Amino acid sequence: MNEDPPGWRIRKAGDNVLFLVGFGSWTEDDARRFCREHRQAADGFSGRPWAQMGDASDWNLEDPSVQEILQDHNRRLVEAGWRAGAFYTGPGAMNRLLLYRLVEPDSDRFRFRVYARRLQAVTALTEDGFPVSESQLGGFFRGEGERV
Repeated sequence: MNEDPPGWRIRKAGDNVLFLVGFGSWTEDDARRFCREHRQAADGFSGRPWAQMGDASDWNLEDPSVQEILQDHNRRLVEAGWRAGAFYTGPGAMNRLLLYRLVEPDSDRFRFRVYARRLQAVTALTEDGFPVSESQLGGFFRGEGERV
C-alpha cells in the first residue's frame, strides 16, 4: 500500500503540453479538487489541441468511486481538446491497467499510452506531435521537486 499523502502537481511543460504527477491514495474529495485544478490548467490552452505527460508511479488508483470521477473528467477533457496522453508508471502493471480504464479509447481524435519507463513516454508524446524534452520536465517526476 502506498504511504504517500494524497496529492498532485500540475504545470505546463510546453506550449501545448501539461505535466501531471499524481501520488498517494485519493478520496472522492481529493479527486474533485484535482479535477477543478486540472480543468483550469487545461483551459489555458484556449481550445487548442493539447497533450498530457504524466507520472503515476506512486499513485494509488484503486478506489472505484475515484475512478468514476476521473473517467468523467477525462471524457470531458477529450471533448475540450485533449488529443494525446503518455504516462510513466515504473514497472508496476496494476497502475498501467487502471490508467487505461480511466481514459477514452483511442480514436481518430485521441491517443493514450502508458509506459514502464519515462523516456518511452516522452518519446511517444513527441511522436504524436507534442514535443517535450527532458529539460522541460526536469524536477517534476516522482522524487523530484516539491509535493503540494
